[in-house]
Amino acid sequence: MGAGSDLRRIVSRRLAPLVADLEEHVFRYGYFRTLTGTLASLGTVGLLGQVLGLTWLRITFATAAAGLFVLVSALSFAGTQRLRGKLKHIEELLHTYADHMHSTSPLSVREWRQEVTVEENGDAHCRRDLVLDAAANGTLRYVSVNLVYYGTTRLTNRDRRKVRCHAYHAGEDDVDQRTRADGTSVWTFTADGKPKLDIYIHLGTVVQAGDLITVEWDWPGYSADLMNGTAPESFDVLFNKEIGKFEHRVVFRNVRSPAAFKVRNQNAQNLQRHRVGQDIVVEFSAEAPERETRMGFIADYSQS
Repeated sequence: MGAGSDLRRIVSRRLAPLVADLEEHVFRYGYFRTLTGTLASLGTVGLLGQVLGLTWLRITFATAAAGLFVLVSALSFAGTQRLRGKLKHIEELLHTYADHMHSTSPLSVREWRQEVTVEENGDAHCRRDLVLDAAANGTLRYVSVNLVYYGTTRLTNRDRRKVRCHAYHAGEDDVDQRTRADGTSVWTFTADGKPKLDIYIHLGTVVQAGDLITVEWDWPGYSADLMNGTAPESFDVLFNKEIGKFEHRVVFRNVRSPAAFKVRNQNAQNLQRHRVGQDIVVEFSAEAPERETRMGFIADYSQS
């Protein structure tokens, strides 16, 4: 009995990560595309076995095809159940917060810091830190943040599924002990039609002075048009609430032609550009920035 339990535990430990990776792959690239690609590969193997007269290869193909059908069906069911569970959780959050939307005591942000790292191929990693002031307890609180896609290439649903975002919450005295925060997201558009990912981080009823909210994005191809020289890109901020001070830092990795990399100021204060090894770093900052005023810079990397 003990040996059987140990065996099941070992199999579960080894199999669960594999199934999770497969489910993530199917979710990101689509069930039909995954199934078609895998069947094409297995079909090639089966055809090769038929041509070469290898019975064991044909049997392997048939077994793998049957196993694939069962596995993808299971993953499809699991993915549907996961989405239903996520939707239910979001609905519960929204219904709970709806009763508290009449509050007239908004959150105050003491510090706003953001760092964007743009890889040579255009992939981007963004980290935004918000340091909050204390807020009255007993009222449900949330913080909204967003990231706008300025690329000229159309953003498909598959591209949107590739974007990963995580939110964390930590206290002032234990920033190293951050925990994941409940977050919901929605895709919208800016006034000029650019896709925008809005994130809502739900904080509950207790917000203490110095609480740190961290939001991290991994966005494949976010700045691909900029880094391959197709089009310039804006890096800017616009605040609709009071901010004590902010810092914005963008790191462009492995810029091989620094002279071709141009930066044009767009109402940014304290704008600085400097070289760090093969990277170009652009920074700007301000204290008590004016609300509803866009500020930043335009980067242009024309290698022709």
